[in-house]
Amino acid sequence: MCGIFGYIQSKKVSQTSDPVDVCLKGLTLLEYRGYDSAGIAGLVNGQLKRCKRTGKVKCLKDAIERENFNLDLAIAHTRWATHGSVNEQNAHPHFDEKKTIAVVHNGIIENHFIIRDELEKKGVIFESDTDSEVIAQLISHVYSGDLYLAVQKALKKLQGSFAIAVIHVNHSDQIIAASRESPLILGLDQKKKEIYLSSDVASLEGKSLHMIYLKDHEIAVLQNNHVKVFNKMGKEVFKERKKIGIGQRIISKSSFDHFMLKEIFDQPQTIEQAYYGRIQYEFGTAVFNEIDLSAQELQSIGRLLILGCGTSFHAGCIGASMLENVARIPTEVQIASEFRYTNPIISRDTLVLAISQSGETADTIAAVREAKAKGAKVISICNVQHSTLVRESISSLFLNAGFEISVCSTKAFTSQLVVLALFTLFMARLRHLGKEEGQKFIKQLTYLPGIVSQILSQLETIENFAKKYSIFSQFFFLGRLFMYPTSLEAALKLKEISYLNATGYPAGEMKHGPLALVDPNIAIIGMCGNLKTRDKMLCNLMEVKARGGKILAFAPKGMKEIEKVTTDVFYLPQVIDFLASIPYSVATQLFAYFTAKTLGREIDQPRNLAKSVTVA
Repeated sequence: MCGIFGYIQSKKVSQTSDPVDVCLKGLTLLEYRGYDSAGIAGLVNGQLKRCKRTGKVKCLKDAIERENFNLDLAIAHTRWATHGSVNEQNAHPHFDEKKTIAVVHNGIIENHFIIRDELEKKGVIFESDTDSEVIAQLISHVYSGDLYLAVQKALKKLQGSFAIAVIHVNHSDQIIAASRESPLILGLDQKKKEIYLSSDVASLEGKSLHMIYLKDHEIAVLQNNHVKVFNKMGKEVFKERKKIGIGQRIISKSSFDHFMLKEIFDQPQTIEQAYYGRIQYEFGTAVFNEIDLSAQELQSIGRLLILGCGTSFHAGCIGASMLENVARIPTEVQIASEFRYTNPIISRDTLVLAISQSGETADTIAAVREAKAKGAKVISICNVQHSTLVRESISSLFLNAGFEISVCSTKAFTSQLVVLALFTLFMARLRHLGKEEGQKFIKQLTYLPGIVSQILSQLETIENFAKKYSIFSQFFFLGRLFMYPTSLEAALKLKEISYLNATGYPAGEMKHGPLALVDPNIAIIGMCGNLKTRDKMLCNLMEVKARGGKILAFAPKGMKEIEKVTTDVFYLPQVIDFLASIPYSVATQLFAYFTAKTLGREIDQPRNLAKSVTVA
C-alpha cells in the first residue's frame, strides 16, 4: 500500500522545475497510501544521492531542507510496511550494495527469501529486511551496461505484484518503470518536456498531461521526453495517450479538529450529490446514463454478484439485501480477497458490481479480473475517476463524494449506499416495481440529507454516550436484517480509530454461542433501526440485559419500549428499513469518533492502516 512518484525532464531544455520539490509535492498527495516512512533518491553530478526518514512526509521535507538536497532527476516513495519493521533502514528508496542503482517499489515480492538467499551465497550484502531491496540487488547482479535489459531479466525471476521505478548512475537521463498487478501511471507534459510517474493519477493534480497506463508485465523507458513501452516478450508496443486535466483539490479541515469529523458533517451534501441528476420522479425511477448496457441486457440479468473489501464489502451486504428485497434479483456478495481463490461459478446472466472508494484496492481489482476472465460484465461503484477499477469496468457509477482524507471511510460509505439504493430502484423499475412505489422510494431517499442533519445536530448527546462507554474495552454491535451489516460497519469504525475490540453480530445468533461472553464488563450496542425486526431485537436485548450486559441502543423515535431494556438510548428519525443503514451509520460514526477522541487516539491516520489497500 505504498506510493511511488518520479520526475524527469529532458536535458535538451533548461530545467524549469526542481525534481525534489516536484516529488515531495507528489508524495504529499500519495501519503494516504502509507505514512510509516518516506524517501527520495536521484542523480546529481553522476552520483546517487538519497534521503529517507521514518514518519510522515513532513519528516522527510524537514530533513531535505536541512541537507540542502538537490537532484537532476528523482524517484520517491511513501511506505506502508509489509516486510521489515518501520525504521530508516527499511525505508525506500533502496540501493544495491555498490550504490549504483536505486529502486522504489509498491507491492509484494513473494519469492524474495529465495532470491535473497541465492544472492547472499554469491556474496551480496543486504542492508534491510525488505522484499524490495531484493529488486535493486537482483537488477545490479544481472546488469551489464543496458539498464532496460537488466530490469527485464530481473523481473522474469520475481514472483508477486509490483510497480517499480529504477535509476542507475550510468544512465543519468533515464528512469525505468515496470508494472505487474499494481497500478503505475506515466504523465507527459510535451510543452515543458517533463515526464511524471505515479501510483495514482490524483497525485498529479493541477496538471494537464498525456497519460499512459502501464499494463501487466510492461516495462517503460523514460528518456528525453520520450516514453518507450515494451511487453513481456521485449517487443515495443503502442500505448494510447489520453489528455487528462487533473483538478486542484482544496484540502482543509475548516474549523473541525479532524478530517474525519469534517467528512461526517459533509454527508448531508454528499448524500445529495450521490443522487443529484439520477432521479426521474415523474417515472418513479433512477437514471444511469453511464451504464453501457441496453435495457434488454439489464432485464436478462438473472444474478448479481457484489465484490468489495472492508467498508465497501459492508456496503455490498446492505446493497445485496436491497436488491433481493426490492428488485427481486438473486444477489450474492463476496469479500474480494477471498473470491479470487474460490474458482467461482459465473453464468452468462451474471452481472458483477465491484465497489471501491479509491478504485485501487488490489484484492478487488484481482477479483474483477478473475470474474472478467470467466465472462462476467463488470460495473464499478467508485469515487475516483481514471482509477484502475474504473478502467477495468464496462461502466462506472461514481459516488461524487469528493476527496476523502481520513483513513476511516465515512461519507464514501453512505454515498455507496445511496448509489446502491438508486441502482436497486433502477433495476426494480425495469422489472416489476410500479411507478407509485418507485416515487415513494425516491421521496424517502430525498429525505435523507435532512435526517442526517438532524442527527448531526445532536452531536453532544452522542459525545456524552461515547465518553460514558469509552471505559469498556469490549463491544458487541447487534442488529438484524439491514441492521446486521450496519453493525459490522459500526464495529469496524470503532476498531479502526479507537483500537478497541468491537464485533458486529446478528442479534438472533447471540444465544448460539456469543452470549457466553456477556457480563457487566462488556458493552452492547443495539441497532434497532428496522421496523420488521423491532420485536425480535427487543427480545434479543432483553436476553443480554438478563446477563448483566451494559446496553446503549440506537432506536427510532417513538420506540418507547426500548426504555424497558436500557435508559441509554439515542433516538433517530424514523426511516424505511431499506434506507435506515444510512442515518444509523452516521450516528455510529460519531460514536466511534468521540470514543477515539476521548481515548486520545490518532484519528485521521490510525496506526497500522492506510487509506488505499494496494497490496493483496
